[in-house]
Amino acid sequence: MSELKFKTAKCERSGEQILLSDGWLVCNAPTGDWSFVSIDANEHTFDYHVELAALVKSPEALVDWRAHLGEKTWFKPEKFFKFFEKFRRENNLYGCL
Repeated sequence: MSELKFKTAKCERSGEQILLSDGWLVCNAPTGDWSFVSIDANEHTFDYHVELAALVKSPEALVDWRAHLGEKTWFKPEKFFKFFEKFRRENNLYGCL
């Protein structure tokens, strides 16, 4: 979690740089498209969201969440992993996430 205190990324709805610890991973369930958004970004009707800080607090939390996602009929692993690859590359987050 200490890495998140200082790292930032762009909110994909507002375009503003925000702390990772203040961001949420959001999936549009019908399309399977993922984004990183600020906690105060506009919510969309079909959004599934999870606080990024909650996922990285422990390896167990991340594994539990991934198992939970695997149970969702709308979850598209290929879109999830493409989102993370792009997110890490565009925000220079290698070694942090």
